[in-house]
This record gives sequence, C-alpha cells and structure tokens, in this order.
Amino acid sequence: MLEIVDVVVSAATANDLTAIKHLLSDNDLPIAGVDDHWKTFLVARDGERIIGCGGAEAYSNAALIRSIAVSAEYRSRGVGRIIVRQLLDRLSSHGIREFYLLTTTAQEYFKRRGFKKCDRDEVHPQLLASREFQDACPKTAICMHLLMQR
Repeated sequence: MLEIVDVVVSAATANDLTAIKHLLSDNDLPIAGVDDHWKTFLVARDGERIIGCGGAEAYSNAALIRSIAVSAEYRSRGVGRIIVRQLLDRLSSHGIREFYLLTTTAQEYFKRRGFKKCDRDEVHPQLLASREFQDACPKTAICMHLLMQR
C-alpha cells in the first residue's frame, strides 16, 4: 500500500464545513447531523485541499464513528486509516471505550480495524437517538462495534 506522508490531519474548523459536506456527498454518505457534530470532525489536507474527513457523535459512554470519507484519488493510501485511528485515540483519551458505526459499503474495511458486526439492539442506548440511527442511514446498513481495552 502506498502511504502518503505529506497529508496533514487536524481538527475541522467552521470554514471546513462546506468542503466536508461536498466530500460526503461525493462519497454517497449522509450529511444529516453534520452541522450538529462538525466540531468532532477531523480533516485530512493535501496542501489547502481537504481530501478526507471523519467524525463522531460522542456521548458519555460510547461514540458513533461517522462520515469517514476519502477523495477517490487518495484511496488505498492510508488516509482513512489515519483518520479513524486519530478519532479513536482522541475519543479514548476522554474515557470512551465503546465505538459503533453504520456502513453500507465498508464492512470489510472496518473489520480489518477491529470492528465486529453487531445487531442494532446491541447498540448503546445513548446512540439510538442519533440521526444516523434514526433516519440518515438506511435500515439495511450494517452495524459494527469496537470495544477498546483500558
């Protein structure tokens, strides 16, 4: 796998919101709820251009990983892996150890990162009210879970 070393991953700013939404739309991912949770997002930049993003809906005991997207020409270069790793590290530094996500296309990708398929009735109750679980993701989306050890 070709790694990218000059891409910089950092916290998103309000000025990044439009680019994040475009990137999500380009990747057929929902933008519902992004306005409410953009402060948890990370963006990957190649120069000034945002080429990747990812965010979370963090609650006291669990977090929903959401909106992981990478521009087509930067895929398979480790950008998504860096974003996911930094999201998990940031959230776990705040004591969160339980992570969930919904996916229609990336089950194998997240499986390689330690996530396991689970039933929606196993999801932490705090997350069930999120837009992702309520209406942003289709009911056919696969639910996955990761429990990090302390």
